[in-house]
Amino acid sequence: MEKRALLAFAISMLIVTIWSMWVSPPPPPQQEASKSEEKVQERGPISLPEAVSSEGEKESAPLSSPLPMPTGAAPMTSIPERIITIEGPLYEARISTKGGRLLSWKLKGYRESLDPDSPPIDLIESPQEDGPFPLAVRVDERLDPLLNESVLDFGIEGTVHVPNEGQIRLKGVASLPNGITLTKEMTFFGDRYMMDLIISLQDAQGRPIAQTVGLLWPHINVKRKNRWAGFAGPVTFSNNDFSEIKDVEDLKGQRLEVDWAGYALKYFLSAIIPLNPGKNLLTLEPMRQGTLLTLSQELREETSHQARYTLYLGPKTLKDLKAAGHHLDQALDFGFFGLISKPLLLLLIGINKFTHNYGIAIIVLTILIKLLFWPLTHKSYASMKEMQRIQPRIKQIRERFKNDREHMNREMMLLYKTHKVNPMSGCLPMLLQIPVFFALYKALLDSIELRHSPFCLWIKDLAAPDYLLKFPAGVSIFGIEGIGPLPLLMGLSMLIQQKMTPSMGDPTQAKLMMFMPVFFTFLFISFPSGLVLYWLINNVLSIVQQVYIQARLE
Repeated sequence: MEKRALLAFAISMLIVTIWSMWVSPPPPPQQEASKSEEKVQERGPISLPEAVSSEGEKESAPLSSPLPMPTGAAPMTSIPERIITIEGPLYEARISTKGGRLLSWKLKGYRESLDPDSPPIDLIESPQEDGPFPLAVRVDERLDPLLNESVLDFGIEGTVHVPNEGQIRLKGVASLPNGITLTKEMTFFGDRYMMDLIISLQDAQGRPIAQTVGLLWPHINVKRKNRWAGFAGPVTFSNNDFSEIKDVEDLKGQRLEVDWAGYALKYFLSAIIPLNPGKNLLTLEPMRQGTLLTLSQELREETSHQARYTLYLGPKTLKDLKAAGHHLDQALDFGFFGLISKPLLLLLIGINKFTHNYGIAIIVLTILIKLLFWPLTHKSYASMKEMQRIQPRIKQIRERFKNDREHMNREMMLLYKTHKVNPMSGCLPMLLQIPVFFALYKALLDSIELRHSPFCLWIKDLAAPDYLLKFPAGVSIFGIEGIGPLPLLMGLSMLIQQKMTPSMGDPTQAKLMMFMPVFFTFLFISFPSGLVLYWLINNVLSIVQQVYIQARLE
């Protein structure tokens, strides 16, 4: 019965794998970076006015006041476009005074690769030359160029520093020739990957501003490096339901009411949380090699409007997402077994605080899970051994009463009762463990904690496949770029475990089970090393457990 459970588990794994590899289509190739930023002049660090920031302040004074401008005056072209760099403990952000656009948001603790010279992850894709930019404002189309091309006066330039546990606030103002005053107020925090944004529009002549005001967030689709790179695209959260938008074309022209929306990678999230009361509407528009998200609100003949947002731009760690609030932790989506995956991930993180090595933490967690299921496994293995012993009697009964099924079933039940065995007792314990297997599989597959985490010897990244011997550049076999010892050892352990498992005498099933170690070895070659390590240790512990139980039974 255990083999049937393993077969069912293997088929389930195959379905999950095929879904991950083929059903979820990869996004288009990444667009080349725009060179528009090279035109922007940068200044060196300057000292910040005393009113800008002070350690531990909750409300910092604005850097500048609105600049009044008579109706019909020319735009403020005398102010040149500048770059303001916000240097925080967790990130480095760059803002252009032209439109108050967000040029970059680099995460200091996360790099593109293991190379020490690798640049930090930048969650802002280079904008297209003629396309919208992050934090652009959308109202009536005739106002867009004025709002987003005008230079805001922030009163400072250069580099400002965010205190470790404090915050700074930047306030930029532009008075437009049509009588509209645009204000963008940004608050940056030193202890979180977040930014507060307030956009204010006011008409000096008391005219209604527009029917809707929205915030734009464009992104360029990135090319996934391998089949396990995970989902990359727009995401939404509404009515306690987290959704990944896999086909933007299907939603083109629709307006979705959301609590928040953004763009997700496997390990990182950029999310916009509207804070204004009322309906917050999301529209998705395909753009050249990317997607444009617009979060907007409808206005009612308002002569002034203030839109408030909170932005999260950081890693998809449970700790940071929980601290950000607004149900952002739902973006760490482990699927059907998420209720089990998250506690297992928290336990793994807790173990790592003592081991300081996620590879060792995975081994310890695997041992704990094995101990938890020890009674069930013992009962399952003992039942299978007893079933193996009475197989000759079962075969005799089947031959003797092959034409009388009712009599055969009575004799079989009497045999089971005499030997105190239950044919289902070998299968049910395995079925109870399958949710834990899948939950830990998802946790190890998608958790950022394993990214760039070394184990030992040649394994430098538990989130990457074990490619100790890489194929020549550009060569891959079914997406596999190399081979390493870890998946081979896993396949060998699975073969040994299979040889030790009591046979139920079904030749077809035996042949199929002989193929399983080969199938799983090939499958696991491209799996993250941390997941393969878990499977290997689980197999080794199962072999030790079977040796012990068999010695006790004999």
